[in-house]
Amino acid sequence: MAAFGLWACQPEPKATPAAKPPSAQPGMMPVTHFPTRLAKIGPQACAQCHPNAVADWHGTHHALANRPVDPTLDNAAFVPSKSFTDAGVTSKFSKQAGEFIIEVFEADGSKSRHALTGVIAVDPLRQYLAPFPDGQWQTTSAAYDPAKHEWFEVFSGDGRLPGEWGHWTGQGMNWNANCAACHMTEFKKNYDWQTGKYASTWLQQGIACAQCHSGLEEHVAKAAQPGYIAPASLKMSKEQIMDNCASCHSRRGQITADRFTPGERFHDHFDLSLPDQPGLYHPDGQVLDEDFVYGSFMMSRMGHAGVTCLDCHNPHTTKTILPVENNMLCLRCHESGLENAPIIQPEAHSHHPAGSTGNRCVECHMPETNYMMRDPRRDHGFLSPDPLMTQELGIPNACNRCHTDESTEWAVEWAEKWYGEKLAELPQRARARALAAAYEGQPAAHQALLELAASEDVTAWQATYAGLLGGWANEPAVLAYLQSLMDSDSALVRGRVARSLAWSPQDAYLLRGDKSRNVRLAATFGLIGRTQLSEENVSEWIEAQQFNSDRPQNAFILAERLFSLGGNPADIRTLVDRAVALDRRSADVNVQAAVFYSRLEDSGQAEKSLFDALAIDAQNVQALYYLALFRAEQQNYPEAITLLKDVVALDPGYERAWYNLALAYTKQGQWLEARDAMLHAPSMENTPQWNQTMQVIRQRLGN
Repeated sequence: MAAFGLWACQPEPKATPAAKPPSAQPGMMPVTHFPTRLAKIGPQACAQCHPNAVADWHGTHHALANRPVDPTLDNAAFVPSKSFTDAGVTSKFSKQAGEFIIEVFEADGSKSRHALTGVIAVDPLRQYLAPFPDGQWQTTSAAYDPAKHEWFEVFSGDGRLPGEWGHWTGQGMNWNANCAACHMTEFKKNYDWQTGKYASTWLQQGIACAQCHSGLEEHVAKAAQPGYIAPASLKMSKEQIMDNCASCHSRRGQITADRFTPGERFHDHFDLSLPDQPGLYHPDGQVLDEDFVYGSFMMSRMGHAGVTCLDCHNPHTTKTILPVENNMLCLRCHESGLENAPIIQPEAHSHHPAGSTGNRCVECHMPETNYMMRDPRRDHGFLSPDPLMTQELGIPNACNRCHTDESTEWAVEWAEKWYGEKLAELPQRARARALAAAYEGQPAAHQALLELAASEDVTAWQATYAGLLGGWANEPAVLAYLQSLMDSDSALVRGRVARSLAWSPQDAYLLRGDKSRNVRLAATFGLIGRTQLSEENVSEWIEAQQFNSDRPQNAFILAERLFSLGGNPADIRTLVDRAVALDRRSADVNVQAAVFYSRLEDSGQAEKSLFDALAIDAQNVQALYYLALFRAEQQNYPEAITLLKDVVALDPGYERAWYNLALAYTKQGQWLEARDAMLHAPSMENTPQWNQTMQVIRQRLGN
């Protein structure tokens, strides 16, 4: 661990010096924007005293996380030319006039040609980068498999079209916003929200020394002085080391334009994704979408016990410090009881013979999930296989991942026979059932969440429950639980509490001055526009929205804020136009834009946006509803009625639409139909507007 903190000051024994990274040729991505600084604190400078650490780093996934294209390394992918077709899209790769070229023939008949100037990753796949206007680089969804010497589509079968968020030319595959921060050293996105342009900079391609160690410039400058002793400030705590790893190895949103610097706190820069957001994790906490590592690890008993990344991984080679194939890494603690780890005898525990796949700890407790078609990654939640949850909720289990020829019932039988009582006692089964109920919106789901929360000591799960319980925050027991967590030591927990208490300004207001930026922003998000906040609260919230306004929802949020302040309509229009451009094949984005265009008094563009939404999704309820309101404003009541009938047929519980339907009926003198429609809006009953409308209807009906 000492090497990671950089407090050792004695030169290491000489090792083979690391090779220099390839220099950028004309047309390639620059290696650095700060050559003088790189010369002072780059790997070559560090290698003078730490040759072994730099040699270990050289050639790793960190070192090769991003690089310029290089004829020696990349010719095999393009020479001779290659092509493949997936979901009607044909991609061709060749070398032309010294440039690496991708030509794409889309399923909609369009085609494009791009030079490729950079490379992400090394194995098991490589994606290439194409320069686009306004300082953008786009990451190809066509990837190269260096082991099989073939190209393939990472979203095979999706058939993504230009204009979609996830198409490789779309914002979902934009390198500046989605990839670079974790593939480059000292990367700054430098997005201008007013122009929509990037002026991104970086110290070095790939992840090098300065990305994990701070204070290097002074340290390197003084290290050669006689008697130099590295200051204690270079040593990082276990928590700081974990935050440093988490800054990249997590699914999270960045909440500040400031670059995360080693030694800083994770929650001052990032908002960690947890299972309180459906679709990211399975209900028991197993990874589902690309969640990476940190969230899972912090939900695990090992993460809760204080185990860190460096207890298992060498930070420079990135490999495990002991092999997993023979369980040595796991038994380092679980054979001796180190750090109070439960003692495990593998064969007796696994019921599989020594040397077999089924006797490997990682196969059962860290199963692999394939991402990007060919990239297997291990789950770091350390959960136990539970086939019963596969049977009940469709959650995968490690038994059937291995025994693919056996049924779920077979796996349930053996799991219950070997581990029945232990599995029943584990909280993961109760969690799975409670979260599944919450995802489904079951009315009483909060009761099971509260029962789990009462005995939960893992802060990441406390935060998950707090986030999910926001939907029931008006329940006295839920409110009391959320209030009890407001003084939690965990910024992760307090942030979720602030988010769930957003409906209660008095409680949320108490968190506006929290020491963690993540908590303050969560509180501000719920309070802004509803109560008086400090200039500091508002400015850091606006900064976060501006930084992320290259995403449609943040652009809309920023536009709403400008609108509420009476901001320049041209700025608001720019943000709304850009949000649509970022995801123009999204019906929901077009519907949101229509609302803004209407508020900007551009009814023509608003109506066009609704038609665009319906062209994408003919049954989009909100698009149909807003179009009906437009027709009513135009006094075209027959068409308004038709559209509103479509709305309530698709969503019978949409009470506001029933009320608007009743109003449209009254304009046509269809009083019986109006009364029936009114009765489908029970929650509005006895409100002034409901009473007034119903009174008119009853008078017309003579009752």
